[in-house]
Amino acid sequence: MTVWVVDSNAFIHLGAIASEDAITSFKTSLSKHGGMIHVTSGVHDEVKTVRFRSWRERPRVLDKLSDILQTTAISEGEIRGLANAIGERAAPQDVDVSLMVLAAKKHNSGMDVVLVSDDYKMTTTREKAGLGYRTCPPSTFIQDLSNDVTGKHASKLRSLARRIRAAEMRYAISRAGEYDIQGKLTWLVESLLSARPPIPQQNEGEMHNEIEASIRALTRHVAGESVKKSNLRKLGALPEVCGPIGEIDDHLESLSGAEGDPAHLYLSGLKVLQSVLERVGAGLSPLNDELCMIAHRVMAGPVSRLESVLGLLAGSLGREHASSLHMARALSQSTLSDDSKAEVMIMHHLGLMAIASEDPLRASFLFENAAEQSSFSNNTRLANLVAAGISRHLAGEDEVAKSLISNASIIVNEDKESAIDPLLELARSLMGIDRPWLALEVFDEALECAVESESNTEVERITNLLTLVNVAAVGEEDEKRKQTRELLDGLNKIHSESKKEMRVVNKEIDQLVESQLSPINETWRDWRESSELIADHESLVVVRVVKTDEGVLAVTHHPELGGLGLWLPGESPELAPGLALSITGTRIKLAEASKDLVDSQNVRGVIAVESPEALVVSIIPLSDGAYPSG
Repeated sequence: MTVWVVDSNAFIHLGAIASEDAITSFKTSLSKHGGMIHVTSGVHDEVKTVRFRSWRERPRVLDKLSDILQTTAISEGEIRGLANAIGERAAPQDVDVSLMVLAAKKHNSGMDVVLVSDDYKMTTTREKAGLGYRTCPPSTFIQDLSNDVTGKHASKLRSLARRIRAAEMRYAISRAGEYDIQGKLTWLVESLLSARPPIPQQNEGEMHNEIEASIRALTRHVAGESVKKSNLRKLGALPEVCGPIGEIDDHLESLSGAEGDPAHLYLSGLKVLQSVLERVGAGLSPLNDELCMIAHRVMAGPVSRLESVLGLLAGSLGREHASSLHMARALSQSTLSDDSKAEVMIMHHLGLMAIASEDPLRASFLFENAAEQSSFSNNTRLANLVAAGISRHLAGEDEVAKSLISNASIIVNEDKESAIDPLLELARSLMGIDRPWLALEVFDEALECAVESESNTEVERITNLLTLVNVAAVGEEDEKRKQTRELLDGLNKIHSESKKEMRVVNKEIDQLVESQLSPINETWRDWRESSELIADHESLVVVRVVKTDEGVLAVTHHPELGGLGLWLPGESPELAPGLALSITGTRIKLAEASKDLVDSQNVRGVIAVESPEALVVSIIPLSDGAYPSG
């Protein structure tokens, strides 16, 4: 019997997606595992306002699941003990740590324990702390439960698992503009692979459609499944010709959890794609059009997934044109593989790239089409509607922009807590394409939703992000930026009782930002080891890259000091907004920034390197602990 310890996100997914019938099936299957799921009291606090959005009268999730919840209180001492063992800065938030404590205690009692969480950090810190229980995302949890029942219950749970996996996939890809390229890559790859559309089983009553039957058989063969020899014979040379296609998903599997230079990961992906296309193309060249069409349909899904990852990696290296081309190819291939959800996600990223290339009308076209196709998810629709409204505003079409924001406002005011994540994801993506002023306004709207939802954890998280975005947002607020603020103010109708609390939070943020923009009290007269500036588990977050004939100035955010410039003379590593850096190989000096740099780049000091030729800049995963504390 498996003991399931479940985090808050699983309840949020259930509230957003699960029907009454699905919850009935959920409880039926859970009876095979003692009829209970295990949580800590902190989970209750985080999901106390989450409701079943599709149910009549929208009941609270906790109320409807109270009969299957077993809640355990974890002491502050136990939480701090595990957090210290992991490392304070690397540790997840307290509620997550409490769940890790609970899972570890039950595992140590001899139970088979699975901690259900889609938080990548929960897995990495479990491994670091040497804890013996397993982890899995909510979609896998539901999928596993479907194996314990039959008939309509199994069907309901499999459908629910697919929808939750799709939500996890959208979330992973939507963070392409955020600041953890390696962790983001891991979750993107895992989500892409796990969310592959299932191979449809051939219905004996549909044997008349020979082409579709051939596509199913070849897809199964490429995936390594057993296919009847009679079906393979009908495909002629295709099974052998299309064999290399399987190497694409094998390569994506190898990237899951990989660390290293994104430039090397990008080149390895290009080599795999080129090799597969060359070999399959050469094999198809003598075949007839019908067989080639079957092969291209089968190849479309894997190629779309690899092109999406290549687009992500190219964007992380600042190669905007290459990134946009990869995503456009991914979109084209996804239409052949009949994957509408992938189409929505890719159109969203193409829209972001269009904003970055100063083409707001093309961006609005992409976002609006994505919003139209994303009616299956309010969260996805919300992000696309807001992005489309911003794009129309940038194009000078303010009436259309207001209409789009008005539609988005309906979603926000229906459930403000659920609106926080899609708004944060959009704001982070805008940071990733170097549009900090736009990100600032979207962060502000997310902060209002967090305050009104009484989510202190989210308020703290957004406060931390706002200190970073204020380093990136150089210059003064002009009339265009004021108009953007007025447009997005229509997104959330804040209640009067929350306005006072918003003023308090904004004052705290202003004080924190001011402290991180004031001159540094002490600069270094001598060369020192880089570890004196960037401690273990910390990093510098690149918010802007300024290139000159003499070298590159990377404007970065230090978790405690705020804005610092990193001067890289001559040849330098490829850098782009969103990367987290550590420095080794040479000593450094923290020098005072000139007034021009202070005014133009929001930096408090400049990092100089003693031996530029020996400099090693490591691109590393970024943890939440790398952000300044609130």
